[in-house]
Amino acid sequence: MPLRYLLAPIVALLNRWNYPRRFTIVGLAMATLLVAMAGMLLWQGRPLTAILALGLAAVVGLTLAALGSSVIGEVNDLAVMIGRIAAGDHDVPPAPAGNSELGAVARRLSDLSAEWALSGLYRQAIVEYAVDSIMIIDEHDTITTFNPAAERMFGYVAAEIVGQPISCLIPDPLHRQYKLISIGNEITGQRKDGSVFPMDLSSGQLMLERRRLYVVILRDATRRKQAEDELQRARDAAEAASRAKSTFLANMSHELRTPLNAIIGYSELLIEDAAEVNRESLESDLRRIHRAGTHLLGLISDILDISKIEAGKMDLRYEYFALAPMLSDVELTVAPLATQGGNRFEIRSAGQPTFLFADPVRVRQILINLLGNACKFTNHGTITLRVYATTDFRFQTAEPNTGSAHASLNSQPLAIVFEVTDTGIGMTPAHLERLFHPFTQADDSTTRKYGGTGLGLALTRHFCQIMGGTVDVVSTPGEGSVFTVRLPLREPDVVSAEASERDAVEGRR
Repeated sequence: MPLRYLLAPIVALLNRWNYPRRFTIVGLAMATLLVAMAGMLLWQGRPLTAILALGLAAVVGLTLAALGSSVIGEVNDLAVMIGRIAAGDHDVPPAPAGNSELGAVARRLSDLSAEWALSGLYRQAIVEYAVDSIMIIDEHDTITTFNPAAERMFGYVAAEIVGQPISCLIPDPLHRQYKLISIGNEITGQRKDGSVFPMDLSSGQLMLERRRLYVVILRDATRRKQAEDELQRARDAAEAASRAKSTFLANMSHELRTPLNAIIGYSELLIEDAAEVNRESLESDLRRIHRAGTHLLGLISDILDISKIEAGKMDLRYEYFALAPMLSDVELTVAPLATQGGNRFEIRSAGQPTFLFADPVRVRQILINLLGNACKFTNHGTITLRVYATTDFRFQTAEPNTGSAHASLNSQPLAIVFEVTDTGIGMTPAHLERLFHPFTQADDSTTRKYGGTGLGLALTRHFCQIMGGTVDVVSTPGEGSVFTVRLPLREPDVVSAEASERDAVEGRR
């Protein structure tokens, strides 16, 4: 059996007593044993050996007494040192200062005490000099710590508020919000003078000697709220101004277009009169007036259309119309533009429906915009318009004026596709990112060289989205571009239902 098993009962018995009693009992036991041995030796007639045994007993007793005094002294010194540390004295030299194990423990405690003192100073500095209010609240809603920032925020000194319920600072029923461990909750605070103000609250909890404590950090949110309110008012004013501008331009449509139509109409009459009297120089000037008026009317029409879309006054006029006559009209309009750049223009159609239920004016405008751009940016090349039907399509539902569309499956996935292909200058990916933004072209050099307002493609996208369709583009610099428009083939009852839904959305706004 190992020795430790033999000693275990003795060690357990000694652990029940303090050090003085341990050494006393052990000394008495050994002295009794030696005295008994000396008596036995005397009884056996060996007096010299008995005297030696008595002397050994005296030496052992004195040695044990000295050892006990040394250990008990070190233990007492260590107890005094721990008491000073517990009382808050962190500048305590190690005691005992010897090389024993208790001396090593004392030195380690002295080092830890210094570290705790420095850590405490750090924590105190953080709490004392923090910009935000810091409080500690116990599980009974009582304030136990109140830093200087909290004094400045609430108007109380710490002596006034420590020991008071948190409801003095956070009115009911929000005074227990700090128990919802979170970051950045907005609540209302109350100062000493009774005034209230918004606060941002962050809180956490900790356990200290089986006590649950809550650390609460508060920040005055008055300035932030004021800034938010000012930004909100500025945004509302800007949106109101934008709506007023868009509404004004939309309402001015008739007033702006009427005189221009008159100028264009009278210029056409004067051109005919000049041709009849053979006044070629006058006819040339009149044609310049006619072209300038027509160009200005197109620009104003684009701007007014964008304004109508922004003001929510862009109404589509759906009807059944024959597709072939509209394509012929588009060809008559685009062919002269293509010829000016030495381009060849052709229309390819196969399998497209004979009739289309849509807004014919807007469909024509979409095609004219795309084909006009193709003619503008292509020289001595080929421009092709392909028209066909497809079953691979996801209907688009778009809220008016937002320009955003969300794809959704429809029970009738049929669409007509208008694909405009050119062999012009093409575009880079960077140009494609900003292509459909209003008043934006590929870059400044494009605007200077080719002109334009940058509204055509923006209008094209809006019209496609409002009619439930899409417009996509693929382009390679130096090789040309392909614009693909997909418009759903829908029945009148479907279009009417979508219009009613849009009207309901606008009414809720």
